[in-house]
Amino acid sequence: MSTIEMKNIRSRILRLALPAIMEMMLQTLVWTADTAMVGRLTPAAISSVNLGSQIMFTISNIFGALGIGATAMVSRHIGGENKKRAEQIGSQSIGIGIIISLIIGVTGIITSKMIFKNIVSDKEVISLGTEYLKIVFIGIIFLIPLMISNAVLRGSGNAVAPLISACFANVINIVGDYVLIFGKFGFPKMGVRGAAIATAFSQAIGFFITLSFLLRGKSSIKLHLKNIFNFNIKDMKSIIKLSAPATFEMTMNEGSRLISSFWVAQLGTLAFAGHSLASSAESISYMPAYGFAIAATTMVGQSLGANRTDHAEISTKQSIKYSCLLVGVVGLAFLLVPYSIMRLFSNNLEAVKIASRCLRVGALEQIPIAIAMVTSGALKGAGDTKGPFKIALAINLGLRLPLIFITVFVIKGRIEYVWLATAIQYIAEAIFMTIRYRRGKWKSISI
Repeated sequence: MSTIEMKNIRSRILRLALPAIMEMMLQTLVWTADTAMVGRLTPAAISSVNLGSQIMFTISNIFGALGIGATAMVSRHIGGENKKRAEQIGSQSIGIGIIISLIIGVTGIITSKMIFKNIVSDKEVISLGTEYLKIVFIGIIFLIPLMISNAVLRGSGNAVAPLISACFANVINIVGDYVLIFGKFGFPKMGVRGAAIATAFSQAIGFFITLSFLLRGKSSIKLHLKNIFNFNIKDMKSIIKLSAPATFEMTMNEGSRLISSFWVAQLGTLAFAGHSLASSAESISYMPAYGFAIAATTMVGQSLGANRTDHAEISTKQSIKYSCLLVGVVGLAFLLVPYSIMRLFSNNLEAVKIASRCLRVGALEQIPIAIAMVTSGALKGAGDTKGPFKIALAINLGLRLPLIFITVFVIKGRIEYVWLATAIQYIAEAIFMTIRYRRGKWKSISI
């Protein structure tokens, strides 16, 4: 391969990864601002918003994984210079997302009170949480299609448009929170309801901005509104066939994390607080891995569409290299100065000490996380969504959950041992993802 080709591949990887990383950083910033503003309300309000947000993002992450199939298919057709097919797949993917989101949204609105009653017993939290959840379920009707629209854009090679959309939507979210929660500029003071309205409204705005990019052709493809619900049964089957394993994988991962959190809570309030703080800090390290995983998905799909398996392999290697470099720097900081990092997150010295010990153990899993996420992204870009799902299923049920259960309930170990268990999980996941990738079967998958 020539030097020019290599430079072109590296440039394309960075053009895809960096906007995705910036978008995730922006979302983290907004989440922090939301938390700070809601934190000025009552404890019941804080609890209701925190629980409601977790439910919303868990559901949206699970069903937003439908975008994986869209990215794989759109990128494959773009690589094969079949723009028309890419547009057809993109349109139908968004249409499927809208239908699914409507079903989830309406069901969620109807069952909001029942959901909160099964989670908490505090009547005030149930009342506020139900009100919050009903409104954010309206937002989910726009959030899932937004995530799929972003996946279509990235599959076409455009990662900047989702970032622009996120900038506008998140600014609206922050301003809306301030105005509606506290009752500024003539608006009534709404508290929890205001936080929910700001979130749902920003998600709707984000979807319409992203959709406008696709409808105006501000990308490699141009969609038409009339084609969004113009379904082809064969295409729908292909999209769902590719997306379903990714959806099940996300369900498994989210479910495993939720169960783990319930178990870790048994170690005591202080231990759980330290664990939560360390988890918040560790989310920073996911950003580079997330960005380069997106780049690998698109690059592999486009390369295979162009019948350039060599480009697909080089794209994967370069994405892993960049991701490991950035994540490795963060991991080194976790190892060397965990206490200083955790002091940025809390003033509770006891919780900070526990979180620091967790973060130091967490340094062990940073490089494996980068390898696992990027390799998984490459496999999905090739259309191998079953492989990562099978690995996630085996690792979560066969390793993560048993190890954490034994740590908490059998040997009654400290919280650091739970983090050691998750480090073992990620190391194993990186190994199995690499084995799956090196077998090379992904090179011959037809979409």
